[in-house]
Amino acid sequence: MGTSASKRLSQTGLKHCTLWKADRSPACRAVMMALDSMNLSITEVDINIDKGEHRTPEMLVLNPLQTLPVFKDRELVLSDSHAICTYLAGRYCDSGRLLPKDPGGRSLVDQHMHYNSGTLYPRFRAAAYPILYENCNFVMPQQIADIECAYSDLESMLLGRTWFGGSWPTLSDIVFASTISTLNILVPIDKNRYPRLSSWLFRVSEELFFVTANRKGLSEFSRRIGELSQVQQS
Repeated sequence: MGTSASKRLSQTGLKHCTLWKADRSPACRAVMMALDSMNLSITEVDINIDKGEHRTPEMLVLNPLQTLPVFKDRELVLSDSHAICTYLAGRYCDSGRLLPKDPGGRSLVDQHMHYNSGTLYPRFRAAAYPILYENCNFVMPQQIADIECAYSDLESMLLGRTWFGGSWPTLSDIVFASTISTLNILVPIDKNRYPRLSSWLFRVSEELFFVTANRKGLSEFSRRIGELSQVQQS
């Protein structure tokens, strides 16, 4: 769970579930926020990506794609953060607030999940990976333009809405929060150009699940980006 999760009350412990994760990964943080929002406690295993621990023989058995997070519930193994979040909400959360039970509400969350996996996350990778792994010390102009285009899309999605999913935070907001808060480090959101998106990011950053499960990894990512940029510029 997040750094402050031990302070929360009435957690449900799922001893048969394990999450392999790296806190600086937005995808891992989405799952961690989903867990905290549902007050679920599971076994968590930290994986050092820089040391290649996600490519060990044991991890390759679980996930041949060599990505994180990896989630295991008894014999079920999932390696996509969106699938993990919807599984957890469908299997262990009965309220229907995070993952609406009506087909329309569920479809809206699915639509946002697809936008995150098909647009937002690839743009995060395109901007961040050259800095993390390819000896680059800045976000390239094309990546900045692509991220700004995504911000414009998200601004439009929030028209007439407080939250992406409706009147309260859903998995849409949790998944978007992990990616958008990370993109905001690479390409800061201009509150004058994107006032609805900027206001949404402030609201979601005050949610307990964001505080407990996203802030630590977000700070780690920010430090890592800063350290690499300083080394490569010197």
